[in-house]
Amino acid sequence: MRHENDHARDRDHEGEDQPVFIRQRYGTRWVYNHRNPVGLALIMIVPIVAIGALLLMTRGAGR
Repeated sequence: MRHENDHARDRDHEGEDQPVFIRQRYGTRWVYNHRNPVGLALIMIVPIVAIGALLLMTRGAGR
């Protein structure tokens, strides 16, 4: 049985794409899968949106 976080290949044994979310190796947290193009895009977009929202809140743009 192949472990969920085994990143030796980009595709599993059936040739299907990797899931967007995978379980973290130790625990029950779900994390973005950098082997999936959507997961990689989310890894890059989410911090940018969060920083932008924080900057807008500090400048009072939400009033």
